[in-house]
Formats: sequence, C-alpha cells, structure tokens
Amino acid sequence: MSWAACCANKQMQDMVFGQSNSSMYRDAAKGRREASCQWCFELVQMFVIGKSVTWVCCNCKGVSDACEKCGQPVRQQTIRKDNFKTCSICFLKNFKKVEKAKVSMMTKPRTLSQLQKDLEKVTQFRTDAAKAGMIRPFLYLVSLPQVSRLQIAINLGWTFLVEACLGDAHAEAWEIIARKGLGLRDRMTRMRDTWMRREVNWYSLLLPLCEDLCVPAYMNWSEEFVSPKMSYAEALSECHSGKAGHLDGMENEFSDKIGKQQRARMSSLQACSLAELKNSEPIRKLLALPCLQNQTIQPLLSYAIDSSYLLLARRDGSDGTGVVEPDDLLFDVITMLSGVCSEEEQLFEECIGTLKVGVKGRDGIVTERDANPPGSILNANMAGVWLTMDLLDIDTSTPAGTILAPSFQMLLHKARLSMHGVKIEDYARSDFNV
Repeated sequence: MSWAACCANKQMQDMVFGQSNSSMYRDAAKGRREASCQWCFELVQMFVIGKSVTWVCCNCKGVSDACEKCGQPVRQQTIRKDNFKTCSICFLKNFKKVEKAKVSMMTKPRTLSQLQKDLEKVTQFRTDAAKAGMIRPFLYLVSLPQVSRLQIAINLGWTFLVEACLGDAHAEAWEIIARKGLGLRDRMTRMRDTWMRREVNWYSLLLPLCEDLCVPAYMNWSEEFVSPKMSYAEALSECHSGKAGHLDGMENEFSDKIGKQQRARMSSLQACSLAELKNSEPIRKLLALPCLQNQTIQPLLSYAIDSSYLLLARRDGSDGTGVVEPDDLLFDVITMLSGVCSEEEQLFEECIGTLKVGVKGRDGIVTERDANPPGSILNANMAGVWLTMDLLDIDTSTPAGTILAPSFQMLLHKARLSMHGVKIEDYARSDFNV
C-alpha cells in the first residue's frame, strides 16, 4: 500500500498508527514541529521529509518515525515492545537521565596530555583495529572529541547515548569501524561487490571514494593523483605496517581535492567577496599565526575559510549572497579549526583578543550571535561537511554518501592534530614490529 493511499483513508490510519496519532499528522502538514530527538537527546526543531510522516532532526540529522503510543518522533531502529515502536519517554522512561548524562560527558574538558594518553593506551579494541588494517582511522576516531564520535555514529545509524560503551574512546572508535551492518567496514562491503571476500582495510575504504568523487570517467588515476594506486598486496602491507607514506599522501590529496571541488562551485560574486575578506585585518592576522604555517594544515585552512564563508553568506536566508563581516568569518574559522584539546585557545589568542562577533542582517543592524549550548550535538562541527555534500550533490542515503561524512571528518581532524604537533604515524608504529 502506498503512503498516499494510507493517508487518504482515516480508518486505515487509525488501524495502522492508532487514533492517538491524529496530532502527528496535523504537525506533518505544517512541515515542522518542536520535539525531543531520540538520537541526540535534545529538544529540537524537526522537519518532515517530503509528504511522508518521517521526521529529521535539525541538529543531528537523525531520521525518526512516530511513536505508536504518544506520536513523538522516535528513531527508526529503536527497541520494540509488544510490536509497538515506542520512544524512550514512553518505554524507557529515561529521557531526562540520558540527556543529563550526555551533557556531563560532552562538556568534560580534555587536555593535550590526556589526548596523548588515549592515543598510547593499549586495549583489545586497538589490537583488533591493527589486525584489521584500520589502525589509522581508529586513532583518528579516538582523537576526535566525544561529541564528534556521537555525530558520526548517528550518521551511520545508531547512537552511543543508550549504550554501555559511552565515554570509552577506544570502544566507541571500534564500534564505528566494525559494528555489524552499520559500521564503516560493513557499509564498505555493500558499496562495492566484494565477491573475492577480501579484507576491508583503510585503503580499500578510501580508494572508491577517491575514484568516485575525484577521478572523472574520462581520466585515469595517475592524471589526478600524485600518490600511486597500489595493488591489493601493497595496500594490505601498508595498512598492516607503521609506515604509511602512500596512505598519508592519498589522505592529504583527497581532502584537498574535495575542498577544491567546493571552491569551484562558488559564483564569481562569492569568489570576489571572499577575496576581499581574506585581505581584511582579522583574516590576515589569522593566516600569519605560526601554528598554521605547516603544509599539512593548508587544505584544512582553505576548506575552513571557504565553508565558513558559504555558511555565513546563507545565514540570513538568502541564496548565498548575504553580507559577511570579517569578525564573523574569523570566529567561524577558529571554531572549525578547534576541537582537539582544551588548551587550543592559546593558539588563537592573538586573534581572539579584540574579536567582536555579531550578526548583520539585511537591514544593516548588527545583533549578537547565539552560541551553541554546552553539550549540544551542534558542537560536532559538521555543518561544513553537510554543506559540502549538498554543494557536490552527494546523496547521503547512498553507501558512498554515508561513508564520506565520517571519513572526511577524520581527515580534517588529522590536520587539526598537526597544529599541535601530533602525528598519527608516531602512535601507530607501536602496534607493529618496525
């Protein structure tokens, strides 16, 4: 039965969804509602998808159906009891408890020394990642902030907030890689027909993304990438060793090419406006910072400036031609470059000192900007990645689109780590005999 036929028959609606859900249909007709998200456990605005009764969270982009008991949006893969899809408010009765635990966990500061201890820590999860040829993405995930790992899990189809592994960086990282049916490895096998049942490692996960997104059909690999295309045996050897020169080069090229593709989608008006902003005093002071002079950081820096500008230009509801102030751009770029440790404010203190951030509307009036609430999923810094996927017309429901968001987020974080002198290679060598 089609959705249209079901919605056209009130008696059929009551039979399938229950009579208590009439309010849910009224809200669906409006296209938006305020509700408690069962993915990120925040009170959010939800928007209806198309003409269905499926909702998407404005903050974490988690997709939800309606609770068959109270009509509240509930994540699609939630627990069922007595064949009814029920939300945590009706069934688990623990929404406030989970919300409080989440805020406490997400607001816990992490120093650079604590980050290094997490990267050096020896666990069974780390051993399994090394054996699977996934030690590099494992360490990238471990080094990510807690809120970013939660957002990646939500993108892949589940949430850590109701699981025992919450707060364990190694357990969460391995879940993202190896969770049955939803992790990066299993999604990769669905992305490509692996009839030979070969091992899914970090190289075999990145390679199809590079080929599909960066190599046109009329060109070959060597015409686009400087890093050589490895055979299966060479890739397997590199993924199982502490020396990953070709892998490192391919990661850098891939993130740089995605940024260049986004820049190519800018209009001439946007490109001229951004060029003027780069010559402003706040941005010139930022570009002169010693921590941003490393060559590894340049792709992230260019991407952060482009994405921040495009987001700000769309902020007032325009078609990307909104007015962007230099201080606003500086604030958003620093936010996108942050997320490693609690001491990173010292890197940008020369720029932050006199920073005055506001919102200049179409009427020319400047108002103060709202900061993200503490512990909110909005602090995961994913807005730029979602904008990139939208500009490049990448469907997030496809296997490639699902894998790209977490993979690209990890590669951006690799550049953030380099600002603090942290190299993943230095921590990966201890897992192998080198």
